[in-house]
Amino acid sequence: MAEVMTIGEPMVNLIADSDQTYMEARNLPTQMAGCEFNVAIGANRQGHSVSYVTTLGEDWQGDMIVDYMNTIDIDTGNIRRTTKASTGSQLKVVLPDGDPKVIYFRAGSAASRTTPDIVDDVDFDGVKVLHVTGVFAALAPNTYETESRLIDEARAHGALVTFDPNPRPTLWHSEEEMIYATNKLAAKSDVFMPGLSEGQLFSGRQDPRDIADFYLDMGVKKVIIKLGDAGSALFERNEDGERVETVVPSFVVDVVDTVGAGDGFASGAITALLEGLDAEHLLERANAVGAIQVTSVSDSEGLPTRAELERFIAETPRKEVSL
Repeated sequence: MAEVMTIGEPMVNLIADSDQTYMEARNLPTQMAGCEFNVAIGANRQGHSVSYVTTLGEDWQGDMIVDYMNTIDIDTGNIRRTTKASTGSQLKVVLPDGDPKVIYFRAGSAASRTTPDIVDDVDFDGVKVLHVTGVFAALAPNTYETESRLIDEARAHGALVTFDPNPRPTLWHSEEEMIYATNKLAAKSDVFMPGLSEGQLFSGRQDPRDIADFYLDMGVKKVIIKLGDAGSALFERNEDGERVETVVPSFVVDVVDTVGAGDGFASGAITALLEGLDAEHLLERANAVGAIQVTSVSDSEGLPTRAELERFIAETPRKEVSL
């Protein structure tokens, strides 16, 4: 039984020192990666039970990922293993400005071969939130159909669906295909969480309020827009159908590695939804988890425990914000 379920491609992450080229690197610490995996870790560290749906190879990378999940009590009962493809991996160098350079080894991976029939064996008992992203959907037509079917089944079992588009243009045949496919999934979600530039791309609108209306009109219940340094905003409709907005500023931190910020944000939002927090405190938590994550050279190692999160919120200054 798990409160949070996600589907994605967890990968082994090899990290090179920022002052080295790939060819020069001799020390490559190994961690786990994958945007959905990061969200799973974030929710897990906040004390919520998590289950992961995917396909991994029968290889050392797959063993490492499953062993790590078992160690931290992320449910692996919905993971398939295969001998017909390998588990994906990536090599990352963190540059001085905090933005990483990443080389992926995921083409034809085991996860990309996940088929919709995996949903037949998924245990939805106790699942309150299903979190999905546009990354797994983009891997292949079969993963898109798998994710879409999982959404349908989760909703049928009473789960809330959260969706982070997390666009990967290189995984799609065209921008038009990416926009169309992403919006089809957004229309099936309860909570849509784009960054501002992502929302502009997918809706064709520029102002955050107009972006929110585009998705609220689709039937999405909450639109949460990440505004970068400006914080974040949540839009929803009240009983009279009027749009209500909440804007919360970001925290002041020194950025080390930007990878995982959006995933941390999503995990904060999801745990806040599970705990019934109001819009202001939901955004405060999401902003805080995202801010903490960017202070660590890792995709997920910096994600905080509950005590660390509460201390950060109490002690860290915030920026001015206006929308």
